[in-house]
Amino acid sequence: MIEFKNKNIFFSGRGEKIDKDELLKYCIQNEATIIDTFENADIIIQGYMTPNHLEDTFYLLSKDGITIITIEEIEKEFSKYLDIDSILMALKISKDKERIIKLLKNRYFNDDIFIKILKYYDWNNIGLYDDDDNRDVTTSITQRFCSLIESNHNIQYSPIGIYYTALESTNPNLLEIIFNMPPYSISDKNAKKNQPLTLKEVVALNPNTPKPVLMQIYKNNNFEELKFLALNKSLPKMLISKLYDLNNQQILTNLIIGDNIETKRIDSIIQDTNLKSTFLKSITLTDEIFEKIISSSLTKLDYFSLSLNNTLTTAQIEKLFEKNIDNVNINLLKNENCPLKKIEEFLLLKDKIYNITIAHNNNLTEELYQKLFSLDDFDVDLSLCFNHATPPSIIQKLYNKQNDSFNEAISQNQNTPINILMQLQIDSRYHSGVSNNETYKEFSRNSLGIIQDNNNKFKRNTYMDTI
Repeated sequence: MIEFKNKNIFFSGRGEKIDKDELLKYCIQNEATIIDTFENADIIIQGYMTPNHLEDTFYLLSKDGITIITIEEIEKEFSKYLDIDSILMALKISKDKERIIKLLKNRYFNDDIFIKILKYYDWNNIGLYDDDDNRDVTTSITQRFCSLIESNHNIQYSPIGIYYTALESTNPNLLEIIFNMPPYSISDKNAKKNQPLTLKEVVALNPNTPKPVLMQIYKNNNFEELKFLALNKSLPKMLISKLYDLNNQQILTNLIIGDNIETKRIDSIIQDTNLKSTFLKSITLTDEIFEKIISSSLTKLDYFSLSLNNTLTTAQIEKLFEKNIDNVNINLLKNENCPLKKIEEFLLLKDKIYNITIAHNNNLTEELYQKLFSLDDFDVDLSLCFNHATPPSIIQKLYNKQNDSFNEAISQNQNTPINILMQLQIDSRYHSGVSNNETYKEFSRNSLGIIQDNNNKFKRNTYMDTI
């Protein structure tokens, strides 16, 4: 803690987190005196925008033993020992907008305090980016909570920043505040199919949204928000039932995709021809649910849909192979849980379609990948080029064939050795594929000294999928 007691303090320049009045109060609390000239100062606080000639003078004074403290040190100290409860009480009474904005810019407060202060900000029913104050506060939120700022610091000033903040947030209190912000939406021009466009839709989709907000979304009865609410992975059972009872096909479909179908509803869903295929592809297949499904009357098309379900276990795959349906077999052979003995069994058939399919499986032994390569079949080789689990030694052999189609696929493959990617990157035909290849990106980051942490975040770069 900086010792201020009985000291004369001279403050130059200005502060961002605290102004001169705040500093005066802080010094009085610490039994110090603010003076107007630096000649008699015991401590000099060097703020932002300090004139150059004064900076030079302060440097010389520091040589004579005068304590020079940067404004960052004071702001950090000020924030650490601030009586936040008193501040919140004062804000509740005064609604001092300017002070709230200044406090929200303070990076030394923890997230909980930031959110408590944010609750007192009045948006005045004006858009998030429609006046300077709202824009500053929205920027502060993005700057603090959006991980994309690590890879693109300009995201904090971009209108898309608050959207990504809501999308990735794990903080229920922040999501509640975002839900109650003025309406904001992104353009649908480049949006993916079924992507949320408004902040409220994003909050409805986010599994970290608190239950009271989820209930409010349901009560608001906005169809677009209800669609994304049905996809929420953390829906309480009561809301699942209420959404199911709306009997809307789109909402029912989203409940299925979001894995929000209760076991007791399975029989009625299977009887619905409009929902059956989506259900079979999307439901999480516990043994109980799987047995319930296959004990019902399924067509070949139903088995095909079921074989596309990525939650199939090895034992469940074995049972589906017993049906011996070609299209079903093809889907099962691609599944990473497919038993290796089945892979070997189908390879012995020497069927081109099956071989191509197996070459897409990303959970084979190196021996099996070698067997596929030894077939010397163009289409099988092309599948191996796209397979991100194909061993680098085989990718090298595929690259040596110098085929344009192979090279294009290899340029996108994350298992491609970096020396090959560097050679492909020179060729304009493959430049885009290499540039978007995560292996090449990581190599580039490491070359620039950018370190990835255990949470897949980077000191200067971060990647996040959207939907």
